[in-house]
Amino acid sequence: MKRIIDMTRKRTLGRSSLFPEKKSEASTGTKKFDLHHWISCFSFKEDTHMDVNYLQGPRPCHRYQRKLKSKAQKISNKFWMANKNLFEERNRPDLSYTPLVLEEQGNVSPSKIKKLKSKKSKMSRPKKLRTYIPEDKPEISPSDLLKTDKDYVLVGKPGIGKTALTHEMLKLWAERDGEELDYMFYFDMRETSDLMKATSLEDLLFSVFSEPDEGKEEVLDDIKKNSDNVTIIFDGITDLSSSVVKRLVDKDLLPDAKIIITCRPDDEEDFFSRDFRRVEVKGFSEWSIKTYLSVTLGEEQKKVLNNLELLTLCHVPMYALMVSVCFSSEISPQPCTTTEIYINIVRLCLKMNSNKKKTKCLNFYINNKREQILSLAEAAFNAAERKTVILTDLSCEDSCVLSFLKPLFIKVAHTETITAYSFLHYTMQEFFAALWLLKNPDKVQDVFQQSLTEEMKHMRHLIPFMCRLLNEKNPSLMTCLIPAEELRSTSDGFFKELINKDRGSDVDILFLCQCLYESQCPEACSDLLNTLDYSLDLSEQSLDPYSCCAVAYVVSQSKERKIHLDLENVVISEQGMRRLIGCLQRVQWCDPLPRQLWKIFLLSEEQMDHSSLLGVDGNQLHLPVEGKKQLFEGAVKVMQKVTTKVNVCLYWDRPTPVCQHLCESLFEGLLHISSLSFRVTHRDPGSEDQERHHETLRREKKRLLLELCLKAALHKEESFHSVVKRLFSLFSVNTDLINILLDFYQHVKSEGCSSVIPKLRSVFQSAPSVWIIDLSERKTSILLEVLKLQPEKKQVELTGWSDEESEVRSLLQCLPYISQLSFVPQSSDPSDEARFFGNLFCAAAEREQQTGEKILEMLSSVCTYQTFPLNDSYFDDDDDDLKYQCDFLLDLFSHVKDDETKTGLRVLPVFQSVFQSAPSVWIIDLSKRKTSILLEVLKLQPEKKQVELTGCSDEESEVRSLLQCLPYISQLSFVSQSSDPSDEARFFGNLFCAAAEREQQTGEKILELLSSVCTYQTFPLNDRDMDDDDDYDPEYQCDFLLDLCSHVKDYETKTGLRVLPSLQSVFQSAPSVWFIDPSKRKTSILLEVLKLQPEKKQVELTGCSDEESEVRSLLQCLPYISQLSFVSQSSDPSDEARFFGNLFCAAAEREQQTGEKILELLSSVCTYQTFPLNDRDMDDDDDYDPEYQCDFLLDLCSHVKDYETKTGLRVLPSLQSVFQSAPSVWFIDPSKRKTSILLEVLKLQPEKKQVELTGCSDEESEVRSLLQCLPYISQLR
Repeated sequence: MKRIIDMTRKRTLGRSSLFPEKKSEASTGTKKFDLHHWISCFSFKEDTHMDVNYLQGPRPCHRYQRKLKSKAQKISNKFWMANKNLFEERNRPDLSYTPLVLEEQGNVSPSKIKKLKSKKSKMSRPKKLRTYIPEDKPEISPSDLLKTDKDYVLVGKPGIGKTALTHEMLKLWAERDGEELDYMFYFDMRETSDLMKATSLEDLLFSVFSEPDEGKEEVLDDIKKNSDNVTIIFDGITDLSSSVVKRLVDKDLLPDAKIIITCRPDDEEDFFSRDFRRVEVKGFSEWSIKTYLSVTLGEEQKKVLNNLELLTLCHVPMYALMVSVCFSSEISPQPCTTTEIYINIVRLCLKMNSNKKKTKCLNFYINNKREQILSLAEAAFNAAERKTVILTDLSCEDSCVLSFLKPLFIKVAHTETITAYSFLHYTMQEFFAALWLLKNPDKVQDVFQQSLTEEMKHMRHLIPFMCRLLNEKNPSLMTCLIPAEELRSTSDGFFKELINKDRGSDVDILFLCQCLYESQCPEACSDLLNTLDYSLDLSEQSLDPYSCCAVAYVVSQSKERKIHLDLENVVISEQGMRRLIGCLQRVQWCDPLPRQLWKIFLLSEEQMDHSSLLGVDGNQLHLPVEGKKQLFEGAVKVMQKVTTKVNVCLYWDRPTPVCQHLCESLFEGLLHISSLSFRVTHRDPGSEDQERHHETLRREKKRLLLELCLKAALHKEESFHSVVKRLFSLFSVNTDLINILLDFYQHVKSEGCSSVIPKLRSVFQSAPSVWIIDLSERKTSILLEVLKLQPEKKQVELTGWSDEESEVRSLLQCLPYISQLSFVPQSSDPSDEARFFGNLFCAAAEREQQTGEKILEMLSSVCTYQTFPLNDSYFDDDDDDLKYQCDFLLDLFSHVKDDETKTGLRVLPVFQSVFQSAPSVWIIDLSKRKTSILLEVLKLQPEKKQVELTGCSDEESEVRSLLQCLPYISQLSFVSQSSDPSDEARFFGNLFCAAAEREQQTGEKILELLSSVCTYQTFPLNDRDMDDDDDYDPEYQCDFLLDLCSHVKDYETKTGLRVLPSLQSVFQSAPSVWFIDPSKRKTSILLEVLKLQPEKKQVELTGCSDEESEVRSLLQCLPYISQLSFVSQSSDPSDEARFFGNLFCAAAEREQQTGEKILELLSSVCTYQTFPLNDRDMDDDDDYDPEYQCDFLLDLCSHVKDYETKTGLRVLPSLQSVFQSAPSVWFIDPSKRKTSILLEVLKLQPEKKQVELTGCSDEESEVRSLLQCLPYISQLR
């Protein structure tokens, strides 16, 4: 019963009001009887079996209602589908109504306009832009508008969402429960053709909108009788030219019907005077913008939300739609530029006003509207120059122009109101102003200059728009407005002018990057990079995703050079970071960029992808050593997320206390760290030299390690050892572990934590067996404390020392805990180290005298080893180490001996074990040290020692002292200082002569003793050199012995003493091959040496002489020579061949004169396979050259044959054995040598030979000669 009454009430009494009714004066006095209230006071039971037909009214009406709801649903779906289809197919969102800000209000007053204008002109750009977003009002929803029986005029700017609001009403009505019989009609007033044909209510409702399938008259009658159940929407009304529409609005038809009208502000005057409620549609609030973008863009919405211009632009739903479409596009690999969005918005607005569905038709339409659009652009530019948003000089009334504007009604008098306009958004004004500038390029230079001034700097916002509008890429707009050739003319030089106008110390790099990103012009990017020397300093900037896109685009255009990027104290969003990381392959990956990027990353409030940044730099994470707690906590989270261990790099920019946040983070992430590296950055490049740079780094690194170790000792007692071991590994201190342990011990004591030292014993005992320490940098007392913690004695190796008595005493106290004491040499001169050890021994002697402790014996024991004072691991047994050791011991002996003389204490006897443990070879430079010291040391040896001289002295006293050393020497050698042995030979010559004189004076067998220590195969070189081809030089040895012989022979001539016979054993021990250069040394000396040999020797000539006396002397040597060879000096053997030719000819002459078989003897020493090259060369492919050998023999034959022709002597037959011993293949170049010579040689051969031609000749005589050779040739090639 109650439902029947309620349904009847609704069809008779109408709808309730959403807004409170205004009370009239008449209504205040009398209260009307309320039937509905009276009935509701009774309790009626719900009847579920009530007649449905009664509730729903006549069946045709019900069916028509269903048809209207179906059409309403289709109209709404079609509207949202049209918006949805603007997106690419794979990115189409599920669009629906997003709440709009709706406000019931009157017209804006003139005073309010003036205040708005004044306020906006003083605002900063960000604040000015934010004023476009409407504030959220107490919510009025579309369903609220449907609930009342009031008529509404919905007023709003173009694209502000009026149509979307009406389609949401349609959808809500269509989805409402069908128990209530009501009707809703929707008319799009922009499609006027059918509307104008309607002459009656029936035509309008049934013909234009939807006709009932049955009971047409019954339905029309119900609509007329129950007009309060009818809602009619007129969307986009501009006038009341349709009579039927006018009658409905005026309530002449369907007086109780609910009428909803949408219109723009400049059309509302026709309706506001009627009994309509005015509701202004103000667009999206900030919450609605975010909601809408979340649906359309998802995560990509941040690109818009972080760009204030685009964010505020989106308060207009139609603009928000196009922003979403552009940002969701995947057609281009490059993100959409801001200007492209504005171009698309302009095109969409024009399309909606032109009803042109195809782009081709739209371009034609834009071209037709060219004048009107440019007129609007001019008005926009003029207003921008005046720093106002109000367009007062706009004359165009075209709807396509007005679609971008909102009207402002200004009452200038009681009876006069003028209409001004402003753009829906300030950036749209800047876009159109930029468009006008490109039509008037003569103004561009003025705008460039204006943008640099404080007063007109707002004009710079036009420049990015211009950059993109000059680009002919799609979407097109400018080509429809300005001829292409004009655009190209403007473009020429535009970007160079843009870059050059912003040069200087305060160049706005980010702004230029944004301009060039808009332009999408690689050439302009290259010009900018070249101007900036490929360095982009963006420090202290805040980079939104758009800015990062711009920077990334410019960076990616650098193809030849990598760019230096400075991001110090920069704020970047997550999406922006993704863009930047994508271009890092074109950036110099060097300090401080990695640190800057990680700081940005870790301090960001957004969730960023850590893997991409780790992937850029080999899984390396860069951190400053000081910073906010959030930074280090973020670093730990990154370490814990990745599956592989992270390489951490720490940066210092100045000495600073250890950051506790850093320590805590390193502890927490210790298990996730693969390696630690350390760098020092300087805010003032070049302020520190390289050495100080490394020292600072070493010091700060150690300080951090010690602090971490102490924290581990205090807070991680149970796992302390493993934690410290891990820290030592990360800090790469294994090579300097001893010093770190000593520093750690000292750090623990200095921090007042000595109580934990017993717990740290395991760490100190884990040190290696050799303790390396610099006593000049730390107190020896610390070493003593740590050595006491060791379970056994340790080797101690000193890298520095202190002459302070207290330090020397402390070191003596360490001796009971030391197994071996050594020194790391700091230079090749050991005098300072020797003095330190000398002082140490003397201090030990003094202490022993004072206390009775056997301290000297203890000190000697730790110094008694073969390589003292060098550690045996350091000692390489090479000449440098041996020389250092000998110099040290000689200096030490000298120092202690001097101290004994001063103090009267006996120290040297205790030293005997130290000196006896020294190596078997003593190296001394007699020009720098007294031989008497060597004598004293040798006397301490248990056996004879080898002595190697590195320098010599001509002083008689030194020579005599050396002779005194001979009884203690097993072998005497010399280290050659140059390739000329004359000085060494003279020294040894003097030594032998002095020995002869002393022997004559004293009768001592001193010459024999001297000869014995010089009798070995490599004399005067140490026999160790025999194993080293680089050190052993047989030519040097031969030169030395020849010079020595010459020197001694001269001495014999002067004194009459016979010395050479005593040297016979020395010369006989020499190698089997004697080298001589007859052009430098007399061959007669070689003859003397060869006579001393027990057998024939090989002689190898390293030069030649044409002097007859030298040739004769060489012939005299033949009886003592087993083989005569030559060391070739060049690839041309002519000189050597001439020398040997002269030698053979001289032998022939001498044989003719004396009858000696000298030619036969000469041939015998030259008869071997490799003549004239030494047969050793046969084993060395680099030395043996068969072509050289053939050339030599042919030249030799030619030379001898010429001699035979001149003298008539027969020489060649004696050379037959020489030529027959030659190799089986003969090489000849007929273009350089006569083939007739080859014929002569081949005739001497016992068998046919292979001949290989290395050249050819076209001369007939040579061809004939070659033919004559054929009987003696086995193979020709």
